[in-house]
Amino acid sequence: MKAHSTIRRSKRARWCTVAGLAAFALILSIGTAFCPHFWLTADQWGDVLLRRKAFAEAAKAYVDPWRIGVAQYRNGDFEAAAKTFARVPGAAGAFDEGNAWLMHGQYDRAIANYERALGFRPDWKEAEENRSLAVARKENLDSAGKDRDQEQTEAYTPDKMVFDQKGGENRERPMDLNGGRMSDEAMRAAWLRRVQTTPGDFLRAKFSYQAAHPLQKDAERREETK
Repeated sequence: MKAHSTIRRSKRARWCTVAGLAAFALILSIGTAFCPHFWLTADQWGDVLLRRKAFAEAAKAYVDPWRIGVAQYRNGDFEAAAKTFARVPGAAGAFDEGNAWLMHGQYDRAIANYERALGFRPDWKEAEENRSLAVARKENLDSAGKDRDQEQTEAYTPDKMVFDQKGGENRERPMDLNGGRMSDEAMRAAWLRRVQTTPGDFLRAKFSYQAAHPLQKDAERREETK
């Protein structure tokens, strides 16, 4: 009698195990069907979205601040990217924050962050080059402000140079340093060509001394994500 009872308990335990595994498999199947990234971490799913160039969605998916900043940067949200990169410690965070402020037209902030990056890594070539570009751009705009009337000076305001959210005609279009007019679309496209497309690629956003001058392709610089 005792042996029979033991056998029944053993069978019941096996059935419970099988039922539990079946339920678990069903949950996984349903999860995969309704959520394609069920098996991925938040940052892995963000990487997928970034490769698809769904930058805004990637920024929302990411957890890692550096990756969030990369996605915001690629989406043209330079101010948001700068504030996010401020949460990234060390030289890389300072350098990337400087790049974002540079792209947003906040040259003093860009210069300050490049100098902070150089404080962490003296003689860092990329930081020195980008600081020089920010200084040159600031000096050019300061010079333009002295020599041109108010309407022309307003065309150089950083926000209007970087963003044209309305998408319609704008009588105050950005101008290059030779006085030629350049669309916001063309300018932003030129700038965004400077940014690598994956989180593993190190950001190197350089301004052209003349906004209308074609930007030359730089070699990629890859830095291990910490």
